[in-house]
Amino acid sequence: MKLHTKRWLLAPVRQLRTRQLMARHGPTLPYDTAWALIALHSAPAETAFVRAWARENPGTAPGVHYDRWNALSEAEQQRRLRWLRRHGHSPVQLMRLDAGIIHSAGIHVLDWGHPSVPAEQHSATPPLWSETREQP
Repeated sequence: MKLHTKRWLLAPVRQLRTRQLMARHGPTLPYDTAWALIALHSAPAETAFVRAWARENPGTAPGVHYDRWNALSEAEQQRRLRWLRRHGHSPVQLMRLDAGIIHSAGIHVLDWGHPSVPAEQHSATPPLWSETREQP
């Protein structure tokens, strides 16, 4: 099957996954970025296609960047805390995409920053996934 035909046939599935990722992540993830992340996650062979798209649609600096927890609304902070308690890390981190691939593809991703934890709660709160992961 030709790659163009395969993309056309799988487009509805990719759109569904893109919208699910956007809903899980929140309002800071635009459709184009979510689509590119889903493309890299579901079909790593299409990295060249995502790179070509990123060159045609230049934006801000590529790579994974983090938002400021304190700048979020109280409702968004609570939503993220519930998600982190349940899953341990953000929806983008759950995809387990290498930050180098995201950067080389030219995608700007605004991921979740670290929650601010008061000093008295710090010892009772388990560390986030990104803090426990061994760095290469």
